[in-house]
Parts: sequence; structure tokens; C-alpha cells
Amino acid sequence: MSNWVHAAAVDDIREGGARSFAYLDKRIALFRTPRGVFACDNRCPHQGYALVRGDVKDGVLTCSWHNWKFELGTGTCRYGGENIRTYPVQIHDGQVLVDIADPSAEVIRPELFLSLTAAMEDLDTGRMARDAMRLQRIGTPLADVVREGVRYAAPRAEYGWDHSLATLADCLRMSQFFDESLRALPVIQGLSVAAEDQVRRPARLRPEPVDPVATYGSITAALTAYPMLVDDERAVEAEALFRGLIAAGAPPSVLRHTLLTAVTDHFLAYGHSMIFVQKAFELLDQIGWSEADAVLSPLVPEMVLGTRYDKLPYMRKFLRAWEGAEPDLQALMRCGGTGGFDQAGYRGALTDGSPQDAAGALILALEGGAPVTAVIDATGRAAAERLARFDIELDLDDTNEWGWLDVTHTLTYLNALRWAWSADPSPQVLRGLFHAAWFVQWTGQFDQRNPGANRGRPDPHPTEDAAQVHQAIVRRDPDAAVALVDGYTGPRAELERSLIQAAVEDHSAVPIMVAHVVKTARAAVEESRALGDVPGATEPIAAAARFLASPKRERFVFQSTLEAISTLRGVPKADSDQVRPG
Repeated sequence: MSNWVHAAAVDDIREGGARSFAYLDKRIALFRTPRGVFACDNRCPHQGYALVRGDVKDGVLTCSWHNWKFELGTGTCRYGGENIRTYPVQIHDGQVLVDIADPSAEVIRPELFLSLTAAMEDLDTGRMARDAMRLQRIGTPLADVVREGVRYAAPRAEYGWDHSLATLADCLRMSQFFDESLRALPVIQGLSVAAEDQVRRPARLRPEPVDPVATYGSITAALTAYPMLVDDERAVEAEALFRGLIAAGAPPSVLRHTLLTAVTDHFLAYGHSMIFVQKAFELLDQIGWSEADAVLSPLVPEMVLGTRYDKLPYMRKFLRAWEGAEPDLQALMRCGGTGGFDQAGYRGALTDGSPQDAAGALILALEGGAPVTAVIDATGRAAAERLARFDIELDLDDTNEWGWLDVTHTLTYLNALRWAWSADPSPQVLRGLFHAAWFVQWTGQFDQRNPGANRGRPDPHPTEDAAQVHQAIVRRDPDAAVALVDGYTGPRAELERSLIQAAVEDHSAVPIMVAHVVKTARAAVEESRALGDVPGATEPIAAAARFLASPKRERFVFQSTLEAISTLRGVPKADSDQVRPG
């Protein structure tokens, strides 16, 4: 439906000149040329400067600031990165009329999705932001915007599931913490990370799905075969089978259990595989099961290629303790109930004990009838304490490869394990709890040396203003951030919002750091919520705030150069249980 409005008198625009006019929320530029009067948006899509100040030559409008060029009649961008909107014009009795009616959402939504994909291909963050906001403005659910990002990123993930897809999943869930005007911000952050990770990559070759019954005899046999194919690193067969299971209509719960079984056969990929399974199913809950093949099949190569950490020297002591106790996972499942256990002692075994202490404390808790959820709670608090103890100076030391990201994984892995147990309380997932206990114990080598009284934790600073936590993170003051969270007495929701908003803002640069900041903040909020209102429930938030506020090593050129020198000298890395230098 047309909506013609009066814009100006023709005589008010000199030949070859221009002027602008406003109508409600629109700012429109008028250009008078030998071919007639033309109208377009007055704001250049590049950086927002006024197009009315530009030059027109041979029907092409050039923005004076950065030389972007647009066809005046169609709005097509000839140089730059984005078209502009043009408006129909009529002249009646010497007056310029402009049709400002907006096209229907059904008409412009496909165009905006095409533009969004082009922006991701060009790594044009500004255009991604504008297209996402335009889509939101016409009523497009943010889940649909993320779905388009997944359709761009998932096929290009060279070695399967990666941080770009995980960040999209996290950012979509985190959008709920923002007011309407900024609700798209986390999604735009996720799109940006996905684009930067996958830019210019071709689609990954995927094996065609096989009929699981024809190939393996039955669905049951196919499900049994999948973890073995992963363990044997038969990537093509494993992915072809899993795609076949999806095509055959295997229920989500069955596929989830199959993946979690493969994930917990080893401590796989430093916990990434468990985390990625969590993110994949959460993503499908929001963007729809119709995307299952695109979202789930990249999990397979990631699992196949993931390091089996239980085969490394790092885990030998823990595995010896675990295997020596000969825990029966099925029997431990039956023990779980309403029994209590020494949570403080268990946490101490993980944070200050030996590998044998950690394994023994976990087995004792489970054999004593402690509910698995309570043990997960205690393990999560131990993981939060590990982040609170981390030696920040270690992360800034380019002479070693260890840093913040190695420790934050204890919390994000535990959060993924909590999700897995809630969805699939099985012996296979219980095995993952043993991995979590080892993980928290092992990363103790990255604690501060000689931290002083109270293990270096600052005294609480009373406040009811969650914005102060955000400010401490922004000004890079980890002690203040922890003290403010520990002393916070306001509504928990405001504290959560403060942390999440700080995580999504541009305080990290490289995609890998953005991904870890986002997922750690989200895991901290969920772990805090799981603990409820008990004393210390905000410990995970304080730990994440410390991480967010800390200065972090984001580029690794110097470290890579030092490693190159060692490589050329033929010097191998240390092969021992303890890896911290010095």
C-alpha cells in the first residue's frame, strides 16, 4: 500500500542540487538531476554520514566521506558493501511527492537474510549489525537470525564443531539478559565470531548418510557401533552413520545418549566435546530440529579428531587411583539417593589434594549415597574456586603455553556435565563426573604461588548496585570485581545481567577469547542458579567476573616465535604429570 507524502517544491531544489526532509522516523535525501528527482535514505550505510552532501555524476551518488558509490535510481552499491534504500518519486503541480510506505516483512525478510549472509562472507560487522537489527525490527525472532548464521558457519567448519557454533548458541541464550533495544547485541557478537572463524572457507566435504539398518543390521547395532567408530578414528564411517541415524528419524534422546557415550569413553578434547554436545542440543531447541543434520553432524569429526587426554601422562595418577578402586558405575548409580556427604572435605580433596585424594573422595561420596546432583554442585564450587585461585601473571607470561583458558574449562565442562546429567542420567555421563574431578584437581598447578591470607581473595565490598561489578570488569580490576560480587546484596538477576552484559561487550578482541568469555559467563550464571540461595552460591559469578576483569593474553605471536625456536633446535616439550614451568 502506497503512502505518498509531500517532500518539497521542485523549485526549492536547484538543478544538480540536493536537500533532505524528515517524515516521522525517516530521513530522506532528494537529488534533482537532468533525469528527474530521486529519493534515497540520507544516511550512508558505511558510517552514517549524510548522503545529501554527496556528489552525483552520471546517475551515481558518491558519499563525500569515504567514496562509497550508489546507483541513484536503484540504490545498488557500486563501491562499498551495502545497497541503500530508494523511494518512488512523483511530481504534481511542481511539488515533489515521495512514497515512504515500507515493503511488507515477507518481501524484505529474504533480501535481508541474503544481505546478512553476504555480510558474514565479507566479514562486515557493521552490515551484520544493521541487517540483524532490521530483521528484529520487522518482527523476525532472533532464533531465525542465528539459524541463518548456523547455515553459514556449520558447513564451513573445517574440522567439525568449533567455537564459532558454540558462541552462536551461547549468544542466542544470552540475548534474554538485554532490553529490547539491545537484545540483538549478543546475536551480532555471535555472528561476528562465526564470520571471522569461517570467512572465505569452502564448505566441508561430508560423507553421504548410510542406511543404518541396511549397513549394520538394526538401529540398535548401529547405535552400538557409533562410539566404536569414533574410538577407532574412522571419521567418514562415523559421520555417514550418524547422518543416517538422523535421516532415519532416531529420536533426539537416543542421538544425545549415543554422542555422550562417545564423549565420555575418554576425557575428550580437553572437555570441548562434551561442551559442544551441550551447545548443539540447546541450539536445536531454539532454532528447530529441522536443522539437526547441519548442527549435529559436525560433532562427529570434532570427536574423532579430539585428543584422548586419558592417554596422556597428565591423567596417569588419577587413572591409577580410579582403576585401583574399581568403581562400578552401574552400582554407583544405584547408590545415589538422599544421603549427605562432606561437601567441604570433597571440595578440599579436589582443590588441595592429590589425584588419589580426588578420585577417592568422589567414590566415597557416591558410595555413601550422595545425590549425583549434589556432587555436581560441590564439583562446580571447586571449579569456581580454581578460577578464583588462578595465577593471573601466568597468563601474561609468553614463555609458557598455559593460561586462563586452560582453567576456565573446568567450570564450562562442569556446566556441560550438569546439562548432560539432567538430560541423560546414565553410567556414561557419570563417568564424565570422574573426568570433571580430575580436571579440577589437575589444574591446581596453575594456582597463585604464595597467595597470602585467605588465599589472596579480597575482602567483600558491600554493595547493592550490580552496575559496580560491570564497571570493575570494564576497568580491568579483578580484585574489585570479586570483592563486589562477594559483598553484593541486591537482586541476583541484576548481578547476572551485569556479568552477561560485560561478557558480550567488546572487551575481548580475538574470536577464541570472545568465545571463552561468553561461555564462561553463561556457565557461571547457570552454576550459580543451580546452587540456589545457599551461602556461596555466587562463587561461580565471582570467579567469572575475575576472569572477565583480568588482563588477558589474546595474541600469541611472541609465544609462537619462541616455540618455533625450540622446534628448530629439536627440543621436545616436557613429558610429565606437572606441566607448569618453574
